[in-house]
Amino acid sequence: MNKATSAGRGLALGILLAAGLAGCAGAPAAPASPAPAAAQGRIFVTNQESNDMTVLDAATNAVLTTVPTGQAPHDVSTAPDGQEVWVAYYQENHVAVFDPATLQPIGQVELGGKSDEFAFAPDGKRLYVTMGQANQVAVIDPAARTLLKVSVGETPHGIAVRPDGQEVYVTNTRANTISILSLAGAPARARTFRVGADPFQVTFDAAGRRAYISEFLGDAVTVVDTAGRKTTGTLRAGKNPAGLRFVPGPAPGAAAQSLLWVPCAASQEVWVLAAAADKLVARVPTGGGPHDVVATPAGKVFVTNTNDNTVTVIDAATRQPLATVSVGRSPYNLTFVAAP
Repeated sequence: MNKATSAGRGLALGILLAAGLAGCAGAPAAPASPAPAAAQGRIFVTNQESNDMTVLDAATNAVLTTVPTGQAPHDVSTAPDGQEVWVAYYQENHVAVFDPATLQPIGQVELGGKSDEFAFAPDGKRLYVTMGQANQVAVIDPAARTLLKVSVGETPHGIAVRPDGQEVYVTNTRANTISILSLAGAPARARTFRVGADPFQVTFDAAGRRAYISEFLGDAVTVVDTAGRKTTGTLRAGKNPAGLRFVPGPAPGAAAQSLLWVPCAASQEVWVLAAAADKLVARVPTGGGPHDVVATPAGKVFVTNTNDNTVTVIDAATRQPLATVSVGRSPYNLTFVAAP
């Protein structure tokens, strides 16, 4: 979501059926040849102002290629089976599907409005998309390329599926609320309640017992008990926390899931939190406007720096920056694609 231009009005709860359109008619041309395979996988970065994606080698941090996209690519997400990469457009009314091997566009789904963020169901059979200007979540069947829509709060942005696949959490940035969608049967809004100032993104711990919501204007992370569907407290964060994600720590077992990485845009750093203990572990410097974060199985963390047109690469174990990589203009979100 562009913070300066988000808009919308609350809609009544309801489910609206619509048809998605498959195919790649009108999709931009992709590079003539695919990027070479990378042994540790690749990182795809959406560049919102240059209308393209940068593809990085996760092992060497090198730029492999740049893929043209539609207007203002916002979010990017890899299907659970690794066979498709989906891109949301902030200035177009469809989402696009790319083949990560060939980098060619292989389909699109018409939404009837602009899109913000993605979240796949664990089994990959549904894809949930926030539509901030329509105050809705689109629910896509990735195989059939069809969809339905569920109304939520005002200006939805962040979205995540609980690990057991039974609920979806949606942050409503303008309303300062989150909406919970029940997936028992047809997706439907089960509850909406207030959280902190400008809830931006949401993630879950590995067990799905707690949800963590970055409060962009509250400089904090709100903690929600998912069983009771209620807030239980807040964690202090840096200035303007944006994306957030659990990253495996250096210790094996339960401790490996305990570190919550939170890029803080105005602080120009990532806060690393031991969320269960409410403890700050580290503050890692980045470039200007750090926004999204993704980790690789090999122990690296990649962070987009929207203001600097760069990505910071960090060692997950030592929490030390390893490299700064130049990408396109206004890099926003990023996703990891495993090596075939």
